[in-house]
Amino acid sequence: MSNTSSVFSRMDSFEEKLYSLIERVNADRQRIQELEQTISVLQKDKEELIKEKTNLTNDFTKQQNQLKQLEKMANNLPKEFSKPTNIHKIVNNKHNDAATAAELKQKLTAYIEELDRCIAYLSDLS
Repeated sequence: MSNTSSVFSRMDSFEEKLYSLIERVNADRQRIQELEQTISVLQKDKEELIKEKTNLTNDFTKQQNQLKQLEKMANNLPKEFSKPTNIHKIVNNKHNDAATAAELKQKLTAYIEELDRCIAYLSDLS
């Protein structure tokens, strides 16, 4: 009988170990599911960040191109625009002749045309 009792005792011990292992396996499965969900969320976040980076890079490139265009426009301005003219001195000069008036009119027309071009360009940007 003692032999039978020892067999039952060993079976009980194995059964306890088996239940303990089953509990650990179930806990590990639960942890794996949680980690898989975390991985899924992180992958979605990564994809969104990659899209945002791409959009920001494209926006930055567009901004750089616009800046280059504006710099070209500034460099291509007529020489008169690079040196401010004291128009008020010409206007206040009592000895204005037809040539001075014509020169003033020509410069004002050039300024207005250039302003119109700048306004049109800036309107196209927005």
